[in-house]
Amino acid sequence: MPAFEASISQRSSTAPDDGELHFPPVTRDHILHCSYDNWFPKYRTSCIRSRIIPLTADFVSYLREDGIILADEGDDTTTTTAGSAADQDWEPTFTSATHPPPSRSGGQQEEDSSDSDSDSDSESDAGPPPLPPNRRFPALHAAIGVAIAELGGAAAPKLNWSSPKDATWISRHPNTVKCTSANDVYVLLKSSSFVSHDLDHAFDDTVPPPSQSTQSFSPVLVLRAFFSPLPSLEFRCFVKDRNLVAITQRDLAYYGFLRSLRGAIVARVRELFRSQLRLTFPDACFVFDVYIPESAANYDSSSSSDGDDSDTDADRVKPSRLGRARLIDINPWAPRTDTLLFSWGELLGVRVARPVLGGAVSAQDAHAAVVDADTDTEDDAGGLTTTDDDDDDDDDEEEHEPELRLVEHDDPAAYNLSSAPYSAHKLPKDVVDASMAGEGGMREFAQRWQRLTENGGGGGGGRRRG
Repeated sequence: MPAFEASISQRSSTAPDDGELHFPPVTRDHILHCSYDNWFPKYRTSCIRSRIIPLTADFVSYLREDGIILADEGDDTTTTTAGSAADQDWEPTFTSATHPPPSRSGGQQEEDSSDSDSDSDSESDAGPPPLPPNRRFPALHAAIGVAIAELGGAAAPKLNWSSPKDATWISRHPNTVKCTSANDVYVLLKSSSFVSHDLDHAFDDTVPPPSQSTQSFSPVLVLRAFFSPLPSLEFRCFVKDRNLVAITQRDLAYYGFLRSLRGAIVARVRELFRSQLRLTFPDACFVFDVYIPESAANYDSSSSSDGDDSDTDADRVKPSRLGRARLIDINPWAPRTDTLLFSWGELLGVRVARPVLGGAVSAQDAHAAVVDADTDTEDDAGGLTTTDDDDDDDDDEEEHEPELRLVEHDDPAAYNLSSAPYSAHKLPKDVVDASMAGEGGMREFAQRWQRLTENGGGGGGGRRRG
């Protein structure tokens, strides 16, 4: 079994001898195989409860348009109880779907009067204002509301591949992708660079397919039941030639209690991989994300700290209390996928003793081929079966042993405090306020910014990022 021995400081530079990374060709079909609507129906028993809504061309156009126009239904701003202060703070003070420009002082009105005639002429030529979502695509708008209600009143949205995690700064549910109304969904999707990438750049850097029989791309909205996962129990897993070769933390923070869970984490990931993914996913090389929830009795107050006083009793999760791994996402074996604590140079260099080549098999055939080698675990195997083949023991012995890589206490990755996640996608609050106010707001912002720059940048015009 090959070993990954590079430290975190060396991982990003690990590469083949010629200094180049040699990936197998990534086709359009490889990307489509990772689309949520492609794999969720097959693996839904191991996934978070979800609803998939096909998107119309009009809705996709709405997402691409500048500005944020929300539904003008009075009861659409929230579907939760009225006791949430954060929700009440976000509620608009007007009912129109479009945001009116802010009022101006007398001095500003005089200064801008020379532009008023030309502005009114251009605005009159622009045609009628766009319709709000509930009138522009009423069936889709209603379907989103129904799906949120079916999921318990709160959902997390995403498109085929990406979640709008870079837009949580604008959410009325602070720092989450939680949505309790269709308007919540619209705000997140329209504010996300990740969502824009799904629509316009999903197939960048792919090679032409060997034939013209490639799948078609149909954008979908995915709504998953919202919950707040423990970041420490989220993992990314790498599959090469249908062998699980590596597992890494997704949250690059140090969690000391994970050391005692190494065996349990690998076992839970293996159970999911063997029983669901190994022989049924269309591609032999891919990356998948999992969340391993805790069971009801999830803490062990009597466990020892192994000489590390940084963990409290409440932080020590018993290995036997980890639940069944849940499949969160599937990503392509491609440079665009973040390898986190590994490098692509390491992963591409792994030699698998028993590669499994060829296409996927049916779920029934895959189920019959599964070997349950973890019968001593307390968690149910989620559909695993044991066969009586003579070579089962040989297969278990030669199966590739994945490396689980965790952030260690002295790793630089654990102290990366330079910026908040997705901070590159945030905008100054002034820009956000101006864009929400429509064309007039952006014009006023541009004029105010010009005055500030002409005066040397004084006046304290800058405000916190949104």
